[in-house]
Amino acid sequence: MSEEKHRARDDALVSDVLKNGTNLDRRSLFVSAAAFGAAATVAPAFAQQPASPPAPSAAPAAPARRAIVKDDSRVLNIGATVRSGNYWNFSTFMTPVEEFYVRNHYPTPTVVQKPELARDQWKLKIHGSSVERPLELTYEDLLKLPSRTIIATMECHGNGRTLFWEQGGFTGQDVAGGNWVMGAVGQAEWRYVPMSEIFARVGIKPNAKTVLFWSGIDGNDMGRPMPYSDVVAQQNDMGICYAMNGNPLTEDHGMPVRAVVPGWGGTASIKWLTEIRITDKRVWCRLNTKGEVYLGPSYGAPEHAADDEFIGVTAADIKGPMVTWMPPKSFITVPLVIDKSPSLPANYPLKKGELPKLAAGAQTMRGYAWAPQHGVKQVEYRIDGGAWQMATIRPPNLGKYTWVRFEFPWNAAAGEHVIETRTTDNAGTAQPEAIPVNHLGMANWSIPKFRIAVA
Repeated sequence: MSEEKHRARDDALVSDVLKNGTNLDRRSLFVSAAAFGAAATVAPAFAQQPASPPAPSAAPAAPARRAIVKDDSRVLNIGATVRSGNYWNFSTFMTPVEEFYVRNHYPTPTVVQKPELARDQWKLKIHGSSVERPLELTYEDLLKLPSRTIIATMECHGNGRTLFWEQGGFTGQDVAGGNWVMGAVGQAEWRYVPMSEIFARVGIKPNAKTVLFWSGIDGNDMGRPMPYSDVVAQQNDMGICYAMNGNPLTEDHGMPVRAVVPGWGGTASIKWLTEIRITDKRVWCRLNTKGEVYLGPSYGAPEHAADDEFIGVTAADIKGPMVTWMPPKSFITVPLVIDKSPSLPANYPLKKGELPKLAAGAQTMRGYAWAPQHGVKQVEYRIDGGAWQMATIRPPNLGKYTWVRFEFPWNAAAGEHVIETRTTDNAGTAQPEAIPVNHLGMANWSIPKFRIAVA
């Protein structure tokens, strides 16, 4: 099928999305963009080469336990318990689960190691000093409660950390963490029981200050507090999630149940959820003190008090604010050149310092943009430091929690070039040239610069 016919089919399916909302056949959301992504002349150069098959052995050894359950054929291996998306291969409006990034702090727990993850064994406890009627739910109980679906991006706080090294001039001593490049983001349809339903059933006292989402399965420190006021503000859009892209959650993505908080960094969406505690105190634990926070000279310690609750940390660990909403971002489906970062992902399609290659002539460059707090208003691009120009946003644009796809034409001349993109959200906030450094490399939303060799 020609690209024009692919695009015509895609546009027709997208029209159905706009008319029917999320009731469109899910398969079309994943395959409707068959012609979308890097230009045809670009894709082969960026494709990941398959690994050579292992030599046969007379007696195969028992398979080693994997820290991540999904294989690496469609994701980027950046560490033992983390996988980034191969964003240069992204083409669909929705991200298939096989291509969705994974951010774990510990190996993915499975039912074999943790029988309490079995659907017929799982339980969720909702309690706390600010709860009037404590409640315990089984998986079957959860399925019987009113539920909703929402299409939303999810993004790791560390996505874009690479830009501190490649564009900001910082070293591994200045900024620490995994080299996600740009692919620790994806978009899925999440089915969940809204927090408003939970609040209505348990009753919340007027003194409520914090909602603590706790795994109880994943290590002994995997909990994420949220201010009660923030949860109430999103109580219909966030909640207890049990399905992703129309199917039950897989192991790597929190099976059987996780929290989903659209627009906030992925750590807020605690996986393998077993407890929600609502309390009249501020709560401090690792994921809002030592990790997933802004630490640097531009950031001050948030307010805290001696009578706050501390779980495995102390007041001395509170040095910077917790990352909450993710900022506007964008990328084109071209792998970023890696030549200054302290590490290179194991199966990256480019060698260190290598530029992606593109054939000279008329090209259509494509990419993704998102701004989950206010939604995408516009996307611009510029080439070789020239004037900013408006990119074309392709439908659908389903609201603030979703990303959009964009494209623009480029008559590529031989030589090396730099393409930049920037998103502006509906509040008028645009991606900046640079952001203040923070030691953990959180939420870098500076304008990305993509270097390309044209021949």
